Amino acid sequence: MDIPSELLRAARVALGIGQRELAALSGVGQRTILRIEQNDPTVSLETRRRLQDAFEKQGIVFIPDDGVSGPGLRIRADHLQKGNLRF
Repeated sequence: MDIPSELLRAARVALGIGQRELAALSGVGQRTILRIEQNDPTVSLETRRRLQDAFEKQGIVFIPDDGVSGPGLRIRADHLQKGNLRF
């Protein structure tokens, strides 16, 4: 599933991590993360998937577009700590 840039940013914000920490978790450069979050269409799908994999290891579950509600995300309950969500 190709995750929209807006959801990738929302996942980072929901986990309360910065671009620098995400870069360390994913192996994707911080400037590339900024480009993704600014919706730069030149970033490869492979690079975007590396972010998706890093988020999934942190407990994010991406929900595909069902044709009605659009795509979304949730955080697995076993990765939640009381009060640590940012939205």
